[in-house]
Amino acid sequence: MALGFAIATLTRLGEKSVTAITIEVGIQNGTLAIASTPTLLNSPTMAIPGAIYGLLMFVTGAGFAWWSSRRQGLLKA
Repeated sequence: MALGFAIATLTRLGEKSVTAITIEVGIQNGTLAIASTPTLLNSPTMAIPGAIYGLLMFVTGAGFAWWSSRRQGLLKA
């Protein structure tokens, strides 16, 4: 998510585009970790870190969305 935020910000996109790209990158990576780890590595033990990472990405994505909405509200005021 940090890399998506940094690249979107450096390309001087609008606030809404930066937020959308950051959340998309974060949620997509989390879902990819959950879906691909057991099939690619073929080991239930190796699926545990991917599942934990995937679930944490939903939490950090929600936190970023909350922070971004608060930030946009402050910018409008």
